Amino acid sequence: MPVDLSTSTDLADRARSALARAGAVPSEWKMDSADRVDWAVARFDGGDHAGAAVDLAACLDGWLPDEFAEAAPRILTGEQAVQVATAALGGEHPYRPFASGRNGPEDAVAGMLARLVAGNPDAEAALLRAVLMIRPDEYRGSPHRAARISAVFAALAEAHIGEPGYLDRWSALLDGDDQPCLAAAAALLGPLGLAETDRRCGTVRDVDGERLVAAFVAADRFDDALTLATRLGPSQQQLALLTLATPGLTPKRAKALVAAFRKCPKGDRSRDIQMIYHHRFARLFLALERVDDALVILSRLRDGRISGYGPDPLALEVLRWLDGRREAATPERLRAVLDVLASPGNIHQLAAVVADVVPLAHALADEQLRTEIVDVYVPRLRARLRDTGSRELLADAGLGAVIIETGDATALDPVYARAAGKRTDSRVSLVLAQLAGRTRLATRDRELFTRLVTATLWRGSWWIADALLPALDAEARAVVPDAVAAVPADRRRQVVAIARFAERVADSALLAAMLDAAPDAESTRRVAGRAAMVLARHGELPDALDVARRCGLVRKEPR
Repeated sequence: MPVDLSTSTDLADRARSALARAGAVPSEWKMDSADRVDWAVARFDGGDHAGAAVDLAACLDGWLPDEFAEAAPRILTGEQAVQVATAALGGEHPYRPFASGRNGPEDAVAGMLARLVAGNPDAEAALLRAVLMIRPDEYRGSPHRAARISAVFAALAEAHIGEPGYLDRWSALLDGDDQPCLAAAAALLGPLGLAETDRRCGTVRDVDGERLVAAFVAADRFDDALTLATRLGPSQQQLALLTLATPGLTPKRAKALVAAFRKCPKGDRSRDIQMIYHHRFARLFLALERVDDALVILSRLRDGRISGYGPDPLALEVLRWLDGRREAATPERLRAVLDVLASPGNIHQLAAVVADVVPLAHALADEQLRTEIVDVYVPRLRARLRDTGSRELLADAGLGAVIIETGDATALDPVYARAAGKRTDSRVSLVLAQLAGRTRLATRDRELFTRLVTATLWRGSWWIADALLPALDAEARAVVPDAVAAVPADRRRQVVAIARFAERVADSALLAAMLDAAPDAESTRRVAGRAAMVLARHGELPDALDVARRCGLVRKEPR
């Protein structure tokens, strides 16, 4: 049921009561690191800049989450930023990614530290010495080492654009075998060209190649970019060539680019790797305005099991390309896309695109093809998805979305009822619940909408809540507490994700309801932490700090 909260004190009191029921915070327990960063941001937004900086710096006691990279430049400025980054050099942070198991330059904490110290010569040099160190568990070419060095040089180069003298300064810090690392300073090397890059760096490593190709393009050095791209490894070469496919290329350059992609190594002969190559080739053709060549690849593309690649995702990409160029959306091209989607050979795991494809294709079609979509293609799509749990409802969802656009908001109500009456596939339930939010089902039939949202949340996956809630207006969100209450307690830890959304949109009633619905002490603490953030963001610092200390978000008294 909706919770009546008239003041911030009410929310604070609800949080205190929930925490009292959950019991004391164990001494060994630590709040999630992303929640701690969000708490610092909330304090900052509420005007407590000094306290925010202290709490953000305190996060250095553990792994840093992705959120830290965005929060740090906002909260930490000038000497304060340098102090925090310097403190981080005394621990493991320069050698870690933001999440264990990721080893790309974009994941390296060291890149964020470089942005904090940029402009301070001593701190820059200290950071470079730290990341260049070969650790006991590493060798010179270790992926993690390469990633952190690349991230630092890239960030510092962007901070010193127009100052190529830094290349000599940094080069002096490098052993001979490490000179290729300097290629990561793409923002400075791009204007100098490939010959100068080769002279300074020798072989450009794959980890730096795509960034340097983009820098050559930005400096109007297409030939250098193309030459460098063809030197890279298979996957990096494909991605680098894609960055060269920009609108307005001369026919000569476009021809050279296509020829280079045809010669590009695929990596190996496995089905999935081959499929990724062809999918990327189709993307290159779309970028070059050669939609018919992309359609040829689509018609021949074999299915695979790599997320984001394969016939179904590519079909949607082609339709969206046509949507941006409606004069090119001929019936023949649209039929070619629909025929691929309706093919029985495609695996059903990627079939969620069907609910998007049907209304988009219908909007692009002429009257004759619109009739075919309703009478021929939707039944074919439904047949393709039969015996796949409840995924055949995706075809009905797509058709219903078409009818809704004609003004009939009730078109999908029978489909909603079917989905709400059984344990529907979570992706299908999500698509339908999002459509139900658009068609204001909560106003017409609150009980049915509640059951549909319950079915969507039943599996307890956080990503489902993250995807669903932004599609609901305040009236539709009012059913979420009842829907969560109908989910078994052992599947209810997504209350934390719901509370996070409620905090970000300042929905105190929904947040308070999640305090009551939390299935265990840890979830209760994390939801209470979100209540503390709402209070802090609205300037209610005494109550915010009290709740934050009680839930373990803040361990020590503020200074």
